[in-house]
Amino acid sequence: MTRRPITRAALDRYAELCNAHPSLQSLGVQIAFPELDLLRMTMASVPPLMRGGLGDLGVVNGGVLSALCDVLIGCSCGMVDTQSRSATVQLDIRFERALRGASIHGRARVDRATQRLIFASAEICDEQGQVCVRCQGIATLIGETALRVPGRSGEPSPDLGQE
Repeated sequence: MTRRPITRAALDRYAELCNAHPSLQSLGVQIAFPELDLLRMTMASVPPLMRGGLGDLGVVNGGVLSALCDVLIGCSCGMVDTQSRSATVQLDIRFERALRGASIHGRARVDRATQRLIFASAEICDEQGQVCVRCQGIATLIGETALRVPGRSGEPSPDLGQE
């Protein structure tokens, strides 16, 4: 299998599709690719229901941070293949400090890729830029999607996101 080179336009479409996916929308997360080899994730406002870690309503819950790690690893696959769906198959998370504040920011890079497996690393930071969570994961690519967004010709459906 020969992969097509990743273009800015393809990554922008991939980010748009991921951002339209219900799972990212329900988390209040937006992703972007400011560089062809860098994924950025932003949660502009952390809702109260995502707080309560350590019994402190100012701390973001670890389960939420785990889900955000999954988003970062899964969506990083777009830097390798914008046509395939992905599924995280392994996730190693290190919680280094409590995450407090009104917003959450993450970044991810692909460490290496095989035909179907993507090995990626990510960090989640508080609004001051302090790294609070680091993770490494493996995602698998799942075929090429042929689904289309209703009313938009030539673009894959929002189902392109993670499984």
